[in-house]
Amino acid sequence: MVVDRQGYKHIYVIRDDDPDEMAEKGIPLEPPDIQQLAWEEVKRDLHNALVEAGLFTWQDVQRAQNKISAITRTLLKRRVVLLYRLDEQEATDNG
Repeated sequence: MVVDRQGYKHIYVIRDDDPDEMAEKGIPLEPPDIQQLAWEEVKRDLHNALVEAGLFTWQDVQRAQNKISAITRTLLKRRVVLLYRLDEQEATDNG
């Protein structure tokens, strides 16, 4: 595993007999590019979900911690899964 200057971790596939120094010359193994997430949409949808759930104050969150966990998990999971699907479709199309 290699950590770049921005703090992102990267993994490269190398042959078993290659030395560790060859890692950055190997085949990169990466998740989809999260920069593709529509962050403005994520922020809007998160805001709207918090309003709909009635989570306005710290006390609201303490009373309904399961709600905030479900909201954030569902909201991000849907988008991250979509990134994987798009990445797979792109690989198939270019394949």
